[in-house]
Amino acid sequence: GAQSLLGYLPEGAPLFPEMTAAGYLDFLARARGLAPATRKTAVEKAGVRAGLEGRMGQIIDTLSKGFRRRVALAGAILHEPPALILDEPTDGLDPLQKRAMRALIADLAAKAAVVISTHILDEAEASCTRALVIAKGRVLADDAPSALAARAPTGRLDDAFHLICGSEEALA
Repeated sequence: GAQSLLGYLPEGAPLFPEMTAAGYLDFLARARGLAPATRKTAVEKAGVRAGLEGRMGQIIDTLSKGFRRRVALAGAILHEPPALILDEPTDGLDPLQKRAMRALIADLAAKAAVVISTHILDEAEASCTRALVIAKGRVLADDAPSALAARAPTGRLDDAFHLICGSEEALA
């Protein structure tokens, strides 16, 4: 069904902190119904793609927030879906972890459609080729981040966002 075509990384992705990264990914592979013959390869490949080399045997609770986020992302791409939804993929990450996550997203976007939900406009500029501004369930703008930024006299995306959305009261 549709679930097999979609990978989802929720903002506060739940993990089992007492499991190893590999154990957690194997658990997800079993839950997704991956055939026993392909599970080990799928887990290893997802771990490599998510940048977990050397960390697969580590207990999740002992990983940094950035690596826990990578474990959750590996779980989302385990079955190699053609579409990914990433909710605040760099939330709480330090600048180096954000850079690594953005590079990973760019790599994933070469093989899948990636939708990022974020309120951090720097993320849209750094990771997206197309940005939609949605307020109260309505699409207010749909364009490249650079084209949206150009709508503001300052050329800044956050200023354009403010112009597009109007006052904060309009969004309440």
